[in-house]
Amino acid sequence: MSSPIFRKNLAWVAEQAQADPHVFTGIGKTPDPRILWIGCSDNPHSSLEIAPFGKEGCLVHRNLGNQVSAQDANLLATLAYAIDSLQIERIVVCGHYGCHCLRHVLRGKALGAADYWTSPIRGLFRQHRRQLDEIVSEEAQIQTLCELNVRMQVRNLAEHPLVEARLAVGSLKIDGAMWSARDGLLRDPGIAVARTPRPSRKASTASADMMTAP
Repeated sequence: MSSPIFRKNLAWVAEQAQADPHVFTGIGKTPDPRILWIGCSDNPHSSLEIAPFGKEGCLVHRNLGNQVSAQDANLLATLAYAIDSLQIERIVVCGHYGCHCLRHVLRGKALGAADYWTSPIRGLFRQHRRQLDEIVSEEAQIQTLCELNVRMQVRNLAEHPLVEARLAVGSLKIDGAMWSARDGLLRDPGIAVARTPRPSRKASTASADMMTAP
């Protein structure tokens, strides 16, 4: 156990146990997660640090740029598990301001093998190039691109057949969120998807009969 990783883990465990002797017992009894969190690999802070979920529990998926891609077998497996097995109630797509991945895209820097993965974000950048060019500050440009990216990923997620089916019956909600390392706050960029369950034909007929009854 000479690696600094193990030593830091021991120190962290001791710190947590001192604050709460039963902390790990409680974690072991956490029920099935009710939330799927899709975040960015570039964000060093975990979802539990950003938004402690307590008894709700949280299933986490990360990739570069918090993307929702039909070519990502890992994400698709996580999504199927979350929806079919865990029956989750909410999905959060969380971007973070100052994302290094998106900063490279904005600056047109090559990312080597990661260029293929970030191509949808590069396409998003080209689509909104005129809007971004009107912003003077690079930091403000990155902030805007991060928000645009979360909006695109929420839209991609909402169009996935598994998600679309759950949205149609009102049993799932999607939230877009932005996190800032400057103050630790989550911000709501006004990106959310939720639909009211559609009434069945039988229920609609019954309602019509009640309305026409004397």
